[in-house]
Amino acid sequence: MTEPFRPRSVHSPMRDNKHKLLVASAGILIMLLALGALLLPLQREAPGRLVVGWMLIAAGAIELATALVRQRHRKSVGLAALATLLAGVRLISDPGANFFAVMNIVILWLVVRGAALLFSAARTARPLGSWIAIAAATDLLLALGLLAGLPVALLVYGLFGPTPQIVATFAWVFAASFVATGALLIALARIGEASE
Repeated sequence: MTEPFRPRSVHSPMRDNKHKLLVASAGILIMLLALGALLLPLQREAPGRLVVGWMLIAAGAIELATALVRQRHRKSVGLAALATLLAGVRLISDPGANFFAVMNIVILWLVVRGAALLFSAARTARPLGSWIAIAAATDLLLALGLLAGLPVALLVYGLFGPTPQIVATFAWVFAASFVATGALLIALARIGEASE
């Protein structure tokens, strides 16, 4: 005799309102970090690498928490979160980090994060896949922009030190990446993973 048909549970962590609220809140928190990043040029108290490092640690921790409640693509999204965390820890743990070291860490962070998100986007159905692709493209284009401007930035830094324009460029890079991530998380909370 065969077992009677029992439908499998279709419970999805992202269908649960508590998880959706967590992910939406995470998106809002990362948007607030973007606002904080825009204020970086006004900050004069602490070394810039510490402020940026703590912002990256906060963003990475928030992203990691949301990766844990995801139903799919935890590894690729978790890798993006870990890249953010590690970049922040690296900036905080190296008091001798100069502009060139910080720039390299930021570029590497953007490339690893963008590649991990692009991998996830390729395996995610629309409309959520489109949001992931936008976040990935944002990070990869920001890395490309920093690479293209690296020779000029190094020359300016070498001649004049950390000018307000260099600090402002970094602020815009972090803000743009954080806005793309925050928008992705808000879209994930709104759309859910049902489309994956």
